[in-house]
Amino acid sequence: MSNIKTFSSCTSELKNIRGFVVDACREFPFSEDKVNEIVLAVDEACANVIRHGYHMSSKGCLEVEISSGDDHALFVIKDVCSQITGKQLTPPENDLCEPGGLGLCLIYHVAETVRLIPHNGKGNWLELMMKFG
Repeated sequence: MSNIKTFSSCTSELKNIRGFVVDACREFPFSEDKVNEIVLAVDEACANVIRHGYHMSSKGCLEVEISSGDDHALFVIKDVCSQITGKQLTPPENDLCEPGGLGLCLIYHVAETVRLIPHNGKGNWLELMMKFG
């Protein structure tokens, strides 16, 4: 099973992205709590792309692809922004009361694995793997 949908890089699209993720998660054996965590993690990742990758321009696009394996679901957020480095995706080790980085901490807390894949010299694919159960 694989669901793919493209969204504009407008913050008003985050509601539609959350709905898309909820609908896809209903097809997997996730608890309601896990679904809520996944939705929040994907929302944070997409919001980061819109804010830091597209610099709040609504002229870009994000593609969200959701697929499953035997014991996991894979959520891939694809953009055509300037490529970023793994270091830029490292959660801060500073005081979490300070602004910035809390979304990354959440993403790393919810996902079993987080993998950044630079794509063809332009764009990034962010894979979040979530185990069932």
